[in-house]
Amino acid sequence: MKFRAAQLAMLWVLVTGVTQVMAAEGYWSNSSGEIWKNSSGECWHTGFYAPEMAIVGCDKMAEAPAPVAAPAAPAPAPAPMAMASTDGTVLFGFDRADLDGDAKAAIDSLVRKAQSHGGVKGVRLTGHADRIGTEDYNMDLSLRRASSVSSYLSSSAGIDPQMIEVGGRGESEPVVGCEGERGAAAIRCLAPNRRVEVILDLK
Repeated sequence: MKFRAAQLAMLWVLVTGVTQVMAAEGYWSNSSGEIWKNSSGECWHTGFYAPEMAIVGCDKMAEAPAPVAAPAAPAPAPAPMAMASTDGTVLFGFDRADLDGDAKAAIDSLVRKAQSHGGVKGVRLTGHADRIGTEDYNMDLSLRRASSVSSYLSSSAGIDPQMIEVGGRGESEPVVGCEGERGAAAIRCLAPNRRVEVILDLK
């Protein structure tokens, strides 16, 4: 059938003397580039037409919509890293080793945070003091502060004292220096140094 169409096209050229051109590879067209179609609306193929030459408007295979690529699966969210510990700081009054309401609230907050991540398997407490007083006195004061936190953890949070490590640094690791301050001004300025650093190791 394709060969017959090609013969008819050639005959038309001979009879009419109209020069024919190929508007698209594999199709016959007139001199203005319009592809010939038969009475059924089918385009006339040349004798060397192949399916891969099909074009839109002439062959159904060329009009098939391109397959829509499936959306890429979202990358899995990275697994959250498990917390190993939680830490905080408990502050003390000048020359004091007892816990006030703010100190207890700070400890309670740390314990709640640890319990929300599985509980406590160990505690490390490090007491500190400001520079006012002798080094020996401040070392003892830093240890008493750490011991106060340890006792509160045992009584209020039920943490086994055997799980608690207590240490003191005295005045050797200040957070602030407050150089030039004296008297009441120095006491106020040095408040951040009067502390216990708390690390709760999590299960």
